[in-house]
Amino acid sequence: MVTDVAVNRAAPTVTVLGGPTALIRLAGWTLLTDPTFDAAGTEYQDGPVPVRKTADPALTPSQLPALDAALVSHTGHLDNLDTAGRTVASTAPEVFTTVAGATDLGGAAVGLEPWQTRTLSTPGRTPLNITAVPARHGPVGTEDLTGPVTGFLLHTDDGSTPSVYVSGDTVDLDAMSDLAGRYRVDVALLHLGAAGFEAFGDVRLSLSAVQAVEARRLLGDPLVVAVHAEGWAHYTEDRGHVQQVFDAAGVPLHWPTPGEPLTLPAPHTR
Repeated sequence: MVTDVAVNRAAPTVTVLGGPTALIRLAGWTLLTDPTFDAAGTEYQDGPVPVRKTADPALTPSQLPALDAALVSHTGHLDNLDTAGRTVASTAPEVFTTVAGATDLGGAAVGLEPWQTRTLSTPGRTPLNITAVPARHGPVGTEDLTGPVTGFLLHTDDGSTPSVYVSGDTVDLDAMSDLAGRYRVDVALLHLGAAGFEAFGDVRLSLSAVQAVEARRLLGDPLVVAVHAEGWAHYTEDRGHVQQVFDAAGVPLHWPTPGEPLTLPAPHTR
């Protein structure tokens, strides 16, 4: 029999499943980010641009563990919440997203304003705070085109577990600097790949490798896990380029094998 105490003492992990989707086990809680579970080869018309999935998820929905919550950075783009992913999100006891996203999803979805915190709490477990971090899905002036997005910080009041930042699709480095001024960040799941589309010219809708190196510095040098950098066709920077930029800067980048848990480090002491 697995007790709540045993669950709480289990090592915190992140398991990247493909694209923006990751399982996070933290303080005895299990959370899923930006669910995308459609098959490789699926194509969509996402607003004015076509998007195509190029890799299957590492786990199918039926293989997922029981979820305590889903974190949806935004609901307007199919590479962050695809058809099967919507079904998965609807089964989570709680779903945290933007205010607009909560209206879209309905049901158990809770819309968070920037810097608003909600807490997962149940007897026998360490309460886990979920704080909404401001995000901008492209350069200043693209907000009306890309729609609202949020990042998330997962953290405990007692600091007993590493704090985990999930960036969502954003290039807002000022918000990351603000985050570091408010909270300790031990782990950062950064959405990389410099997403772009021919219809938008040189506009990049997620972090470039150069921006990600700077983001790490602004966040206080957390462990960086690459997320949303493979599995879809609209990334303009591939894995080799991203790794080369991090190597040239002399900073580590963790690129987990999809489906294999990455054990997270102990909380920083600062």
